[in-house]
Order: sequence, then C-alpha cells, then structure tokens
Amino acid sequence: MRVWYKNISLIGIVILTACHFGPQFKAPQPFSNAEIERVLGLSPSAEIHLPFSPKDFHDSELNWLMAEAMESSPDIRTAKARVEAGRAAHLGTIAGLFPVADVVGEYQQENAGKAVPLRQNDKVYRAGLNLSWDIDLFGQKSREIEAASATEYQLKAELEHVMVAVVSEVGSAYIGLRTAQYLLKKTHDDLAIQIQLAKLTHDKYKSGLSNAIDVNQADYQVATTRAAIPKLETEIESYQNTLAILIGQPAGSLKKRLGQKDKNLITAPFQFSMKKLSALPAEVVRYRPDVVGMEAALKAQNARVGSAVAELFPTISLSALFGFESVGLQHLGKGKTHLQTYQTSVSAPLFHFGALWQNVKVEEANMKEAMAMYEKTLLTATKEIRDILVGLKNMEQRHQELQDAWHKMDTAAKLSRQRYESGLIDYFQVLNAEERRIAAQAALITSSGALYQNILNFYKAVGGQFTFDQIKSAQTKGQ
Repeated sequence: MRVWYKNISLIGIVILTACHFGPQFKAPQPFSNAEIERVLGLSPSAEIHLPFSPKDFHDSELNWLMAEAMESSPDIRTAKARVEAGRAAHLGTIAGLFPVADVVGEYQQENAGKAVPLRQNDKVYRAGLNLSWDIDLFGQKSREIEAASATEYQLKAELEHVMVAVVSEVGSAYIGLRTAQYLLKKTHDDLAIQIQLAKLTHDKYKSGLSNAIDVNQADYQVATTRAAIPKLETEIESYQNTLAILIGQPAGSLKKRLGQKDKNLITAPFQFSMKKLSALPAEVVRYRPDVVGMEAALKAQNARVGSAVAELFPTISLSALFGFESVGLQHLGKGKTHLQTYQTSVSAPLFHFGALWQNVKVEEANMKEAMAMYEKTLLTATKEIRDILVGLKNMEQRHQELQDAWHKMDTAAKLSRQRYESGLIDYFQVLNAEERRIAAQAALITSSGALYQNILNFYKAVGGQFTFDQIKSAQTKGQ
C-alpha cells in the first residue's frame, strides 16, 4: 500500500505541473461593432434585451400557439434530447480524468508441454479490485473535456435556433391563417353585395331598363367571386393543419379553436411600433443562436487541435490489483492468498510514419474550415437583418398608401352602386369600380399580414433570444 500512496503523491505533483499543448482559444471578431452598426444602422446605446413579447401583437391565440409549440413541438423536443446527449457526453469525458475501479475475477490454467518437463500443469484463481489511472500529463483529456463542453454549448445554441425557427413558423402560419380567413369573410361580404346588384340588374332587364350585356356581366362577377371561396377555404384548412403539427397535435385538431374570429391581429388596425426594431446594439448579431453555435463549434475544434498535439507526447498509466490468488478455488480468500500488484507504464510515440503529425494538420485544417464557416454565418446574419430592416421601412410606407387607396376605392364603389341604382350609369362602370375595390381590399389585407410576417422575420433574423422567457411565462390560455 505504501507504494500506491507514494504513486498517488507523485501523480498529484505531476497533475499540478501538467502542461496543456495546442493553441488557446480566443473569440474571433472579424468585424468590429462599429462596422456592424454602420452597415445596419443600429443604435449603439440601446439595451441589448428588448422587452418584446408576443402580447405586443395583441392576439391571445397566437400567444397560446407559441407557448404550446415551446412545450410540445417535435422539433424542439428533438433538439432538447440532443442537448441531454451532449451533456451526458460532456460528463462522461470529465470522468476520464479520474481513476477507474473494476471488480475482476480470473481463472487461468496452463498445461505444460512434454518438451518442458520441469514445468507443471497449473490452475490459478484470482479475484479482487483492479484500479487504473491514465495520467493527463500533457492535457489531452483536458482538451477533450474542453471540446465536449463547447459541443454541449453548441447544442444548446442549436436548441435556441430551433426554438426561434419554430416560433417564426407558428407566427407565419397563424398570420397566413388569419389573413385567409379575413379575405374569406370579405369575399362573402362582396358576394352578398354582388348578388344584390345582379338581382337588381335582372329586375332592370325585365323592365327594359337594362340589357343582356349588363346581366351577363353581373352574373360573371358573382360567379368569379364565388369561385374564389373554395381556394381560400383550402388555404385555411392547410394553415390550421400546419399549426396543429407545429404544436405536436394531429392535423384537424385545431379546426374548431382556430375558426373564424372577428378580433385578431389582422382585423385590428396595425398598431405595432416599428421604431423599436432598429434600436439594437451591434452585439445582437453576435448573440444570434446560429452565430453563438458556430463560435462554440470553433472553440471545440480549437480544443481538438490541442488534443492532437498532446498525442505527440508520452502517456503515463498507473494500475494496481488488490485481491486474492490461489491454486484452488476453495482456498481463495483464506490464509496467505492476499495479492497486491502495482504497475506503472510510460508510452511515448516513436515511429508512426508521420500519422500523428498528419492528424494535427487535419485538425488545423478543420479549424480553418470552422473559422470560415463562422465568418459566413456572421455575414449571413448581417445580410438578413439589413434586408429585413430595409424591407420593413418600405413595407410600412406601402401599407399606409394601400390604406388610403382602399378608402378611396371603397367610397368610389359605393357611389357607383348608388348611381347605378338610380339609373345614372350602366353596369360596366359599377363592375369596374367593384373590381378595383376588391383588389384594393385584398392588397390591404395581404399587406397587413405581410407586415406582421416581416416583423416575425426580423425577430428570427436577430435571433429572437429575448422572446423565449416571455413566451414561456405568458398566461395565454383564457385571455
């Protein structure tokens, strides 16, 4: 036992003076914050975490769907399972730093050959506790732990990336659903007006105050509007099924809950403040889950380079067996059958024909690849944010112009119907005004949905990391 204690003391000193080979990781910064702020037009004095919540859209059903998706989405559950696996792998790698103890039992029989007459036929039984310890003298295991830790962090970042994507998909499908439902409602309203106009046209024709052309035009308009209804109903069904799948429910299960609703974010006037969208610091680009994940992957690869370098140096192993040994199983554990063995081994690479050096070069090349991928991810993030910011500014202006256009065309269409009923104009002018009113109405409704959709795209572009706590804690049911 004294030998074992001496070895432990020696190894303790060795561990305290152990070396770590390979490059030390430093977070890359290929572009300065000033450059990012300049190209994106961001505000450097803004708070990093914006007080955003789905409640800013003032739609309780959307909040409920997002909360359900966070808990039940198959994609999110899959990503969470990967995080659990990464955590287990990390802990398993840490365990490699410590001694290993195994209970062993051994039976050995040796039958001597006739050419060796002095040797005997022996049977040996052994049982006991085997201890072994591979000393991390040059930091190979420490580097492996560093890589496993970074990989776990990368998986957590990927989980957040999936959460952002799922929230965006839920919002997109919900906006599409409410837009289609509102268009369907307006189409039914338009159809009712057109049926009345067609009836009036038929009555005028019977009285000799109209002609067959007006009758056919009126019937054509009714048929055209009625034909748009099945298409919208199909879109509504598709959106409802998509939302059901996103929150982990069978298709068709949300048909009743997500039916036509008079008050929602599409039917209400657009009230979201667009000014806050550009009130972001440059760091928000670096906080995107995919950028954070790529930085973690870069750190993991840097650790693998160090691990490959450490393989060029010697390894030290200790082992000991405490137990019993006997030539007969019935005597095992009795009398003088106690057994203690100690072994220290040192192994150093000598001739590997360059394989170990090539392995270092492989990991260094992988490091260069990871760096390039990190820079590409960062560049993609800046592009997506800039595209969305520019698009939102133009889209908000377009939405306001469409509102003015619709109000004017709605007024013009009403005046045209009144004049037609009074016999002052023919049906062609009514038809022209109605077609323009319907087109302006559809454009306005679609524009409202597109505005909300692009706001969700903006939060996806900046990473959405400041939405999760609010979504999880939102009391959405019954609102």
